[in-house]
Amino acid sequence: MSNLPTEPVENIYHNAVTGATANPLIDNPDVIDEEFAANANSVLSSAVELARLLIGAHQGAIALVVQGDWTSVRKFFSLSEKYAAWSDYKTPATGYGTHGWLIRANKPVRMTQAELEAHPEWKHFGVEQDKHPPMRGWLAAPLCDKAGTNWGLFQLSDKYEGEFTEQDEAHFLALTALVSINLEALWTIRTLKKAATLTNKNAL
Repeated sequence: MSNLPTEPVENIYHNAVTGATANPLIDNPDVIDEEFAANANSVLSSAVELARLLIGAHQGAIALVVQGDWTSVRKFFSLSEKYAAWSDYKTPATGYGTHGWLIRANKPVRMTQAELEAHPEWKHFGVEQDKHPPMRGWLAAPLCDKAGTNWGLFQLSDKYEGEFTEQDEAHFLALTALVSINLEALWTIRTLKKAATLTNKNAL
């Protein structure tokens, strides 16, 4: 138990829980879609808390980005008290810079801050440079289904002590895989319920 993080672990960020939104796969959200959204929210919010505690970092974020459509992004943050000044930061993610690059590259990354800032897709948060929480290192991975299709990203920044390690990355990727499996299972359940509802309507 002595290896557990000693830094504050309470999430000070004020996440806004939203219902199902229209996107490329959900045109008109119904009660089945709302159930999926609620369950997905629970998985996402729990995962980002767990990842930050498990690895020991001041920042965590996770987002669903349906088929690259950033207008319907579903995102949850977890920030330690170190970032209390950003507890109400609400600017929507747009896929600018390294975030968009990770979705396109569809592969995990582990970088120091110097490596991150040297990356060709590092844009200093664009117009949000003076508003976005500053980063210190980056451990990130895509959320993918069994076919390898990207559905979003999971990321940590500002480790309590030192830089993110190879072991941190291994633990983080294991958690990312579990999150991806859970989200895909929830989507499969939604799809089956939709099919059953349609079958019942056609039988009338």
